[in-house]
Amino acid sequence: MDRRRMLSTLSVLLLLNLVKTSLCTEDGNSTSIEVPENKAIVLPDVPSAKAFINSTDIAVVGFFTDLEEPEIEYFETLVKKHPEWDYGTSTAPGVLKHYKIKSNTITIFRKADNWRDDLVVKENEGINTAKLYRFLTINDLRLVADYNPLNAIGLIACEVEVHLLFFSDKVVENEAEIIKELREAANDLRGKVLFVKMDLGKPYTQKIAGFFRIQKSDLPLISIYNTDSNKKLIMPRGEITAKTVKEFCQKFLSGDYTEEELESNMEKIEL
Repeated sequence: MDRRRMLSTLSVLLLLNLVKTSLCTEDGNSTSIEVPENKAIVLPDVPSAKAFINSTDIAVVGFFTDLEEPEIEYFETLVKKHPEWDYGTSTAPGVLKHYKIKSNTITIFRKADNWRDDLVVKENEGINTAKLYRFLTINDLRLVADYNPLNAIGLIACEVEVHLLFFSDKVVENEAEIIKELREAANDLRGKVLFVKMDLGKPYTQKIAGFFRIQKSDLPLISIYNTDSNKKLIMPRGEITAKTVKEFCQKFLSGDYTEEELESNMEKIEL
């Protein structure tokens, strides 16, 4: 065995020994690391349900009138396998009445556009965990949504016609700071403007980048677009803060721009 290979083997053995040591109790007995199981928050009354829904970008609530149906198990499996969403559940009569629930229903509450969608189980044949997951994925639009081919369906169905598009890429060093500012602006413009992040490193964003005539050398870049009129406006270069973004959006919403600033194209963009 050559010297380099021997050193590599010794490094692996040392790492394994460190892991083994870290998994031992003080008396030398080994133990296992328990990962907490993801569970839905029980919502016993209307105030707790409202507080939960308002606490997150996307709240997923299982409203159940009949606990003997198989969708209970499907929902529990969804919660365990997909912790990327915040889940709640309720069987309380007062809660069901408040949200006008008549039968077992999985509901998604979306803060980005103050939107709610009910998946009434008895109205949808063949419901299982995979179909519940698809329902959530399609409607996964957060305050700043990461665009992908699945949630494009939700974007098209969204009633908010004005979309702010943040074009970015891994080369944008301050992306996290920009997203933080965009989230603040998005929260103040809920129901008026939908904020979407476009990662130009993904192949499915290339057509949209072409529509806006954007290249990677232009990044980071923000554009606003009206899905009905097809009008679009590019945000001037400068500091991207919640304040400057909100001012840019208000300018577009109020129509306070010149024809020179405005870009229009008769070709309808297809997300």
